[in-house]
Amino acid sequence: MDSFQNMCHTIIDSHIELDTSWVTVMCRATRFHITVSHKDIRKSRFETDYSDMVAKAMEDDDEEDHDVLCEWIVEPCLPYFRESIWNVPKEITFQDFYYPPTHHLKLLVSGSSLYPKPTRDRGTMNAFHLMIPSKDLPPFSEVPRSKASDLRIVSDTKWDDYMSEIPQRAIISDGTSRFFKPADEKKQLLREVDIHLRIRHAGLQDKIKVANLHSIVVSDDAKMTIGLLLDLIPSTGDSLYSHKNSALASEYHVRWKQQVTATVKQLHSHDLVWGDVHPGNIVIDTSFNAWVVDFGGGSIVEFVPRKKAGTKDGDWQGVGKIFDKWIFEKNDLDRRAE
Repeated sequence: MDSFQNMCHTIIDSHIELDTSWVTVMCRATRFHITVSHKDIRKSRFETDYSDMVAKAMEDDDEEDHDVLCEWIVEPCLPYFRESIWNVPKEITFQDFYYPPTHHLKLLVSGSSLYPKPTRDRGTMNAFHLMIPSKDLPPFSEVPRSKASDLRIVSDTKWDDYMSEIPQRAIISDGTSRFFKPADEKKQLLREVDIHLRIRHAGLQDKIKVANLHSIVVSDDAKMTIGLLLDLIPSTGDSLYSHKNSALASEYHVRWKQQVTATVKQLHSHDLVWGDVHPGNIVIDTSFNAWVVDFGGGSIVEFVPRKKAGTKDGDWQGVGKIFDKWIFEKNDLDRRAE
C-alpha cells in the first residue's frame, strides 16, 4: 500500500472570500499555502461549485461548510504534497516544525481537473499564527527559556503523520520528555505563567498535584514565543473525560474528589483561582491519582456558569458538578443501548 494514501494534514489558517480564498496546511513538517481565485476558475465547471461553497462557508455558524470548502481546496494538491515531503527526516526539532519549508501554490484549471501550480509569490502570509511576538510579553525573568532547535518532537512509530499537528510533547537535551502547551492566545499564556509563578512563590510546588512550569519556548532568535514546557504527568494521556461512568470512576471517585478538592483549597488559600474547571483539565496518572491542569482561563458553561468564570465560587461549582453529578451520568451511547 502507498504509505501516503492516508496522509495526514492539518489546516492551520484560512481566509475565505469569493474573489480569492486561501488555506495554509501543515503536512509532515512542511507548510503549503494554497490560493484559489475566482478569476482563475471562471467559466469552468468548478465556478458554480466554488461560489456555492463560499456562500455557505461565509454564513456557516458551526464551521462545517467552511471545513468542506477548505478540503475542496486542499484535495487537488495532495499529489503535490506527496512529491514534496518524501525526504522529510523522522527526527525534527520544534524550530523545524514552526519554521518549515513553505510551498506557495495556486489552483488552476486543466481540462476537467484542478491542479496546483507552484508560484514565487511570498505575499504577506502570516509566518505561523500560533506564536506570539516576545516583545509583546513581560520579560518573565524568573522563567528559563528553551530554544526551539534544542527541543525534539517525540516521534510516534505507530502514527506516521505525527509531524502534521501541533506537538504535545517535547524531548529536551537530557532526554527528558516534557508537556508542550502552544502559545495560541496571549491572554491565556499570560495567565498560565502568572499562576505558575504565584504557585512557586507560595511554596506550593511539589505539594499539590499540579505540573510545574519548566520553561518558555522561544524561536532560535528569541523574537517569537512558541509555547510553554511543563512537567509531563506520568499518565496514559487520559483525562477524566475517558473515565465517565466507568468502573475506575466508581472505584476511585472518592480519592479523585478528595485530591482535586485539596488542590483547589490550597490554591484558594493563596488567592489563586483554577478557572477552567472541566473533566478535560483533570488528568489521571498511572497510579490513578488526579492532577489539575490548565490555568489559562476560560470556562465551559456545562460546568461553570459564565458569570462565575474565573472566581472561587466558579471553581467549587465546577468541582461539585463534575464529582457529584457528571461523572456518574451515562454516556449517550449507553442510553441508546438501554
